[in-house]
Amino acid sequence: MKILAIDDSNVNLLVMKGTLEKHLPDARLETASSGKEGLDLARTWFPDTILLDLQMPDMDGYETIRHLKQNPATAYIPVIVITAADVESKDRVRALDLGADAFLQKPISSHELVAHIKVMLRIKKAEERLRHSQKLEAIGILAGGVAHDFNNILTVIRGYSTMLLMQSAPEDPNHESLQMIVDAAKRATSLTQSLLTFSRKQESTPSKAELCTLVSSFEKFLRRIIGDNITLNFICDQHTVHASVDRSMIEQMLMNLAINARDAMPDGGQLTIATAHVVLDSKAASALELSPGIYIHLTVSDTGCGIPKELIPKIFDPFFTTKEIGKGSGLGLSMVYGIVKQHCGTISVDSLPGNGTTFSIYLPANDTPVIPQENQ
Repeated sequence: MKILAIDDSNVNLLVMKGTLEKHLPDARLETASSGKEGLDLARTWFPDTILLDLQMPDMDGYETIRHLKQNPATAYIPVIVITAADVESKDRVRALDLGADAFLQKPISSHELVAHIKVMLRIKKAEERLRHSQKLEAIGILAGGVAHDFNNILTVIRGYSTMLLMQSAPEDPNHESLQMIVDAAKRATSLTQSLLTFSRKQESTPSKAELCTLVSSFEKFLRRIIGDNITLNFICDQHTVHASVDRSMIEQMLMNLAINARDAMPDGGQLTIATAHVVLDSKAASALELSPGIYIHLTVSDTGCGIPKELIPKIFDPFFTTKEIGKGSGLGLSMVYGIVKQHCGTISVDSLPGNGTTFSIYLPANDTPVIPQENQ
């Protein structure tokens, strides 16, 4: 959690620092004594919330808000105005119209200030999730349309090249070239299928399955994929409920996650796949953008190199990869995302460089949904 405080009073900045150290010990605070200095910090440090004074020399709080909201890089950073000045209602309206997210007038208790900061952080995270979801949805629509049309063209290429290959003798000088055309068309078809999976336009054949059994039956294949230097662990809840899933898609999802984990552990390590059933109440389901009810919780964890924080929002984007050229298409995790969404589930990632990665997947159970009683 990164917080930027902009105030020309050193006393006020010291008070804010003490408040945050006491009530938000995990927060990192940067301070600026002028609007210009604050703008420079916001553009380079990208704080999660800005605490802003109104009355400052050279550039006051209003002008600072205007510049923050006009810059696409800082427009979505929540701004909390904190002032000791006796301002009129029109001044508050002016600050809010310019883009301030909250207007607090001193004296204000430290608990109220911290509560407002937490609200702003929740709003920012929700907006980031929404923007990311909309971006992936837009990419999926584009990718699905292109892949569908391209697949039709590939069908013709594969058909005629296969026919010509069958008509040519192995000693024919064109035989090898035709084989290369057929093989390239097959690889291109595989890519289009990956894009269709990401865009959730690939046809599925769901059936009722117990996920623990399904995962366990795929164990031998996964062991061959990851190699002998990686230990594979299964932790299956014996009471896991059934889910309506496309078996081949779930196997594809597990295979892609296993390959991703293998590539993150070139020197060996541990890959752990766990299944459990959970009951999500309204609060827990809302945090995951799901409906309350019974879900299968599938986690895939590795002890690999981890993912830098700044790359996590991009890992499900089609063709995004950190691997060397020729080492991957950048579609493996995109397919995982598409498969999870096609099953009306959700997926999240928890990772730190050097500390491994955990993919957490929630899939709705096939049983009649049970809405748990809220705690009174």
